[in-house]
Amino acid sequence: MRRGGGRYTPGMARLRVLLPTLPPHTPAGDLFLTGQHRAWSSDPAGWTFRRCGAGAELNVEFPEGTLLGLKVRVRTAHGQVIEEGNAWGGRAPAHTGAVTGDMTLTLDLAGWQDRRQGRDQPPRSAAPREELTLAAPWGEQTVRLWWPAAHPTAALPRVILHDGQNVFDEAASFAGQSWDAAGAAQVLAGEGHPCLIVALSVNEERSRRYVPFPFELNGFQPGADEYLDWIMGTLQPALSARFGNVDAAHTALAGSSFGGLVTLYGGLRDPQGYGTLGVFSPAVWPADFELLRWLQGRTAPDTRVWVDMGDHEADTVTGAAEVVRRTQDLAARLRPAVRNLQFTVGAGHWHDEAAWAARLPGFLRWWLTGLDR
Repeated sequence: MRRGGGRYTPGMARLRVLLPTLPPHTPAGDLFLTGQHRAWSSDPAGWTFRRCGAGAELNVEFPEGTLLGLKVRVRTAHGQVIEEGNAWGGRAPAHTGAVTGDMTLTLDLAGWQDRRQGRDQPPRSAAPREELTLAAPWGEQTVRLWWPAAHPTAALPRVILHDGQNVFDEAASFAGQSWDAAGAAQVLAGEGHPCLIVALSVNEERSRRYVPFPFELNGFQPGADEYLDWIMGTLQPALSARFGNVDAAHTALAGSSFGGLVTLYGGLRDPQGYGTLGVFSPAVWPADFELLRWLQGRTAPDTRVWVDMGDHEADTVTGAAEVVRRTQDLAARLRPAVRNLQFTVGAGHWHDEAAWAARLPGFLRWWLTGLDR
C-alpha cells in the first residue's frame, strides 16, 4: 500500500478516501487515516488527508481484494492523538469496505471522542436489568443480567456470554455497537422461549483470560483455566442462589473471537458443564493453532455446538475465504465429537459487533427451540 499520484501499479487499485464534511470542533492538526492495514498506527506519515472546503480527501493505492477496516484520527500540534467517535463523544465502529477496483470511499464522521464518552447517548438497545459484582481471582467481576419482565426468573435457561460490556447497551460497548442481546431474547420470550442472559464484562486482560495457551498477547501467561474454574465454582452457584438451580442441559456458554475460543475450550474441557456452546467467529490462531491440537481425542457427547464465521473476517477477500474454510474444517472435526453441530456463514459479515448482533438471534432460536428435542 502506498500513496497514489504516480504511475499505475499492476495489481493495485486507486482509492480516493473522501470526508465530505468534517464534524464541528474538528481539532487542528494532521488529519490522517489508520486501520487494520496499518495495525492501527497513530503515525500520520504517508496517510494525511488534504483539507479542502468543508471536508478532506486522501488518494492512496491498495491491493485489489483488500478488506478495509478504517478510522480517522487527528494528531494535534502538541502530539495528542484524537480518534473519530460518535455524536456523543463515545467510540465509533470502524468503517468497512472492500477494494474492488479504482473507487471513491466516502467516510461520514459523526464526531470526535471526548470526555463525555457517550454517556448521554440515547440508547438504541436495552440495558441489563441488574448488575452485580462478584469476587474473582483477578479482582471484582461485573456480571450484567437480563431476563424478560413478563416471565418468572426461577429456573430460566441461562446463557453465559463473554465480553459482557458489548452485549447490551451501546454506551458501555467497545466500539459504539452492541449485540442487542436483550432485544433478540425478548423476541424469543414473546414466542414462549424465555431465557436469562448472564454477561461477563472484561478489561484489558482479555487476551489472558480468554486464551488458554501461552502466546505473545497474554505475556505467555494464560488465564483461561482460572476464568473457567471461576465460572463453574463461583458464578454458577451465585446464579443458582439468585435464580434457582438450572441443569447443564439448560446452560449455554457463548462468545465471539477470543470469546469463541474460550467457549469451545471450556465446553470441551468441562463436557458435563454446558449443554450448548455458541462459538462465534472463533479466533483459533494463538500459539500456532494450538487449540486444533488440543481438541484431538476430546468429546462432549451431550453438547450441542453452534459454530459460525463471517465471510469478510480477514485482511483480503482471499484470506477471508481461507478463514471460512478453516472454520468449516473445525466444524467437521467437532461434528463427530458432540451431540450435534450447526455451522453458519454470515454473508457480508465482518469481525465486529454488528455481525455478531445479526447472528445472535439465529443462535438463540436454535438453542432455545432445541432444548427439549
